[in-house]
Amino acid sequence: MLPPMTALPVFEAVGRCLSVARAAEELHLTPGAVSRQIRNLETFLGVSLFERAHRRIVFTPAGEAYWAKVHAALGEVRDATRTVSVEAARGPLIVAAPRMFLQKYVMPALGGLYAQYPDMAVNFVASTDNIAGLDGAIAVSPKPRPGYIIDALADAYLSPVCSPAYLREAPPLDTPDDLDRHTLLRSAEYIRNWERWLGDRAQRVFSRARCIDFESPGLELIGAVEGLGIAIVRLSLVRDDLADGRLVALFGEETVREHYGFVFSEIKLRSTRFKQFRAWLREAVKAH
Repeated sequence: MLPPMTALPVFEAVGRCLSVARAAEELHLTPGAVSRQIRNLETFLGVSLFERAHRRIVFTPAGEAYWAKVHAALGEVRDATRTVSVEAARGPLIVAAPRMFLQKYVMPALGGLYAQYPDMAVNFVASTDNIAGLDGAIAVSPKPRPGYIIDALADAYLSPVCSPAYLREAPPLDTPDDLDRHTLLRSAEYIRNWERWLGDRAQRVFSRARCIDFESPGLELIGAVEGLGIAIVRLSLVRDDLADGRLVALFGEETVREHYGFVFSEIKLRSTRFKQFRAWLREAVKAH
């Protein structure tokens, strides 16, 4: 007995996104069409697959168990298709990663990957919006999800940093509340890191502090080394700068503790090439 086959990719996308709207956008359908496909599948199965909770959808126990099976089955179909496609077989692995992680962890070691595996090809992208279209994604504190594996890679603790020269010339900086009298360096992509670290203080500090904004992430770190102001960074990315005294970490007791994780579908472990990349990535980060 087979279910409505057109509903299965829709169900897989909704379950992966846990959002009808995001699934609809990914599938180029209207939210109404997505909802109808889910209702048709629920009618066929005779069970509810999702329920609403606090303005979001969550799996029912039956829905989560069914999604894991459907996700795995569709993954096998995708992998089988890639296997018989000559172009796909020759294509690169697609891995998403934050830019600063690539700069500090991956790029210095990438030559070793290609020396060890001359036929290896990897394309790194910044977006993790559609992890199903990726071979893997490096993310900060990724959440577990059915059918996926997460390798813990490295600490990603958040803390403000500045140069010793800036600290000597700046106003007193005894507590985080004093930041509203300082210069904060921000980038459009990572301003949320400041917001996460500041918490309830964010609006007040931003309204009073002098803020210098950069379009590209990473420029605020250069600005901090040059003494322009205070940046918020992942401490593991600036280990050398801290050790050499180019930067000083502030408010150690206020550090936000997070980590980098490598997320990928269990099905990827059937690929020798992917397993080689996974092993190399873990060793490259460990050696950093």
